[in-house]
Amino acid sequence: MIPSISIENLLNENDTKKSFLIDSFDNMPEPENMVYPHKHNFYEILWILEGKSNQSIDYKDYKISSNTLFFISPGQLHLFEKWDNIKAYCILFNEDFFLQNFSNKNILFELSYLDNLYENPYLELNDTDKKNIEPIVNLLLQENQEEKINEDSIQALLLVLLRRIQKIASSHTKVKNNNTHLVILKQFKKLIEENYHKKLSIEAYASMLSITAYQLNKITKEICNKTASSIINEQIILEAQSLLNFSELNISQIADKLGFEDSSYFARFFKKYTNKTPLEFKSKFEKKYPKGSLLS
Repeated sequence: MIPSISIENLLNENDTKKSFLIDSFDNMPEPENMVYPHKHNFYEILWILEGKSNQSIDYKDYKISSNTLFFISPGQLHLFEKWDNIKAYCILFNEDFFLQNFSNKNILFELSYLDNLYENPYLELNDTDKKNIEPIVNLLLQENQEEKINEDSIQALLLVLLRRIQKIASSHTKVKNNNTHLVILKQFKKLIEENYHKKLSIEAYASMLSITAYQLNKITKEICNKTASSIINEQIILEAQSLLNFSELNISQIADKLGFEDSSYFARFFKKYTNKTPLEFKSKFEKKYPKGSLLS
């Protein structure tokens, strides 16, 4: 229904396989035949040095200004973007590229700012923050411009950069997360994305994670201040929003696809979480993005 794009799609190099890229925004080509909305199958870090950008991720709008890192994670719905005299660096990488030399495959899950489950997908930088990441970004740029690119060097530098960003993110918040709990939370979120339509119980999800339902709820409340049920329901709402806006299914068909017994219950459920009926939400979206405006 909603296309998933790869790094090569952004570069108009569909005949090649790209797993990493770092470049200044000015040097990147204008994507051809790009369809909005889309989802990424890679991570993107946009470091805005100057200018402003409007981004919409999973139906939430963000206005990003200078000295800000903005993160887009795999599977997120990227609806629309707009920029004004922007100067920025763009860092793109996929999970397989980053993890291929690491025995601990949870490294990415331990980074709180990625996957945007409970934090804003952006980080405002002060002068000290910029000094901490700028040398690593410059080294990555140099390595990526070599005639023969050394992937091991890039992966090592990328790890240093991501961990420095984590240090900055942690310094900007008083909340100190338990890494083990953070990994479990993100594993839970991934399981929801794969199984939301099956209406699994909290106990079933907890069993997949080898913990109890009590432990799962404790972790979600600790990190997100939400129950496990709320996180499941938020994913269902996100899928419902996409089906309402980007499919030809009617309300009854959407309710059935999402595992609801009838459309009336689905409508009540939807309004509880969005304060709008399904039709009100669809109408508002169509006013914001008239038909054809999301194609470029």
